[in-house]
Order: sequence, then structure tokens, then C-alpha cells
Amino acid sequence: MIQFLRFESSSIEDSQFKIVSGKESIKFFVKRALYLILFVYSTLFLAAAIPFVKTPFIPLYFIGGCATAVFILRFANHILKYIQYQNGSISVSKEGLELKEKDKTVKIPQADITYLERNFIGNLLIRQKYGKTSFPLTLLAENDREKLVSLFQDMAPRRTVIYRKIWDFVDAIVVALVLAVHIIQYIIQAYYIPTGSMEDTLKVGDHLFVEKITYGPVIPQMIGMKKPVHLSCMGMRKIKKGDIVIFRPPHDEDKDYIKRCIAVPGDRFEIKDGRVYINEKPQEEPYVKGFTRPFNFGPTRQNEIQGVVPAGRVVVLGDNRENSQDSRFFGYLEIERVKGKAFILYWNTRQVFKLDFSRFGLIR
Repeated sequence: MIQFLRFESSSIEDSQFKIVSGKESIKFFVKRALYLILFVYSTLFLAAAIPFVKTPFIPLYFIGGCATAVFILRFANHILKYIQYQNGSISVSKEGLELKEKDKTVKIPQADITYLERNFIGNLLIRQKYGKTSFPLTLLAENDREKLVSLFQDMAPRRTVIYRKIWDFVDAIVVALVLAVHIIQYIIQAYYIPTGSMEDTLKVGDHLFVEKITYGPVIPQMIGMKKPVHLSCMGMRKIKKGDIVIFRPPHDEDKDYIKRCIAVPGDRFEIKDGRVYINEKPQEEPYVKGFTRPFNFGPTRQNEIQGVVPAGRVVVLGDNRENSQDSRFFGYLEIERVKGKAFILYWNTRQVFKLDFSRFGLIR
């Protein structure tokens, strides 16, 4: 935050403030190093996982990159100033300021001080008639930092209040955004059903929650990663036949699909006589609408999902078998593309206005 201060000897109390040292200095630099790592990670994560936009979201890389550059500049300044002012201090009296550096002491008479400036990289600039001196304000303990600033008269108190409110607002928004995207990516997310591919289990206009804990978290594809990483070891169980899942299909990287898992790795999958066979046994599927054809469409019209399901892949089909773009079109689905399991139906745009709540509840 930028703040301009005036040295008024009438309001000055004799005080001394020491630079952090020992364990406090270690804690200071470790904390800021972690902040830097978390800031870079959050930028990469948000650009790769933020919903409702095409990812990666390039403008976020630019904004995060600029902010990271400022953060690195501040961190470098802290290190250089700590080397310069190690075990040093700043003393304030009616006569002026005394800055103790590692190897020397600088005295600045009150008469030579034009004004003081608190700048964005964490320094207190002491503007003098014939030059300036910089002191590392951020390297003081937080209470000492605020107490030191309070000794001087703010030249624009209203502007300072505005800057502080803007900073607090932006900080709250950023923290809320980061937390929200992490919750959406790793815990639970709301979805809307725009098509009839899962009728009559899910209808057009349905709103539902998808939980992402059962199968384990999926780390989005960030810079330096070839593909998303599915941490199945952190899940509660593997995908089972009958689970209704949300996934990113291999042929359309910008959309999420919802289908039912029909076969898991090791199963022998077949479609014949309008029915699904698993391990040569016909499946009872009371949820199916329409006739199950071996394939509906597809670029090659090859029945490539007949046979044993490979490791790391599943077969997913829509319940509305005559109107569903599913594994019969794009083939086996890699398990790491699965984002979560359909959990609860909480809203249907058409039914709610008719006061019909009969279908709301757990999804099976």
C-alpha cells in the first residue's frame, strides 16, 4: 500500500523498533517463501480449473504472472534489506531519525526530512532535501510496524482508508475465489442437464450436485503436466457398474458429459439383440429408454468397445440409448477423465414452478 506521511515533532514519542532476528527472522522468510509458492500454484491452478471458461484461461496467467513478479521483487527486497540491516533498528525522536544498519549508523535530522513514503515493496522511504534513505518497514514485527507508522501524520488519510478498503476487498475476493475453485475441483460441484441423453433418470432442466470425494481428487492439467492426474489412492472406492458419472470426453475437451458406467476394467462387454451383455450375461437395465444399438454414429462406425475392457478404462452409456453420444461414439473412457459421481438432484426448472418435488433426492 502507498502512503505518504509527515514528520511532526510535536506528535513524536521517543521510540525504537528493531529488525526481526533469530527465530523470528526465519519464521518471516519461510512464511513469505510459502506465500510465493502458494501464489504461483494458485495462479496455475485457477487458470487450469476455473469453471465456466475455456481452460487454460490465458488472461489469468498474465495477471498472475504480473502479481508474481511484484511478489518476487518484494521478496528480493526483503532479503537485500535484511542483509543490510541485520540486527539493526530505527529510532524516532523529536530531533529526527536514527537508522542502525549492520555496519553503520545513519542520523537524519528532523529539519532535513521533507516527508516519508510507505511504498508497495515494503520500505519506508525517508525523503530528504538532498536525497532519500530507505528503511525495511516490513522487517519489523507487525505491531511495531503499525506503531511506527502511527507516530507520523498521514498526509492523505481519506486516500489511505480507500486504499486499505480496496486491498481488503480484493484480498477477500481472491481468497474466496481460490477456495471456491478448490471446492469445485476436489469436493462438490453443481451441474445443469441441457440434453435428454440420460432420460428418464435425469431430465432436461435438472440441477444436481456431483461429489468428487468417492473416486479421489483429479489434479487439473497445469503448465508442465502432460495430462490431469487422478489420485485414486485418496478415494473411498473405485468406479462401479451403475454409477452415474461426470467426465470430460476425449473428443470434446471443452464440455463435461454425464453418463452411466456400464462396464469396468476386466469385464467382457457386448451389445447384441438390443441388450447389454457383461461377461456373457444379459443385464437387467430398468432405467434404459429406447433400443440399445451397437453404435449410433461415430467417425469410423466401428464397434470398437466390444470385448474385454482394458485396464484404466470404463464403458459409459446414456440411459436414453437412442439419443446419447457415449462410448459407442468415442470408445473406452479413461478413468482419469472422470471428475465425480452424481450425488443429489435438487432442482428442476420446469417442475419447481408446478410445485412438483417428487423427483428431488439422491440419484441412483
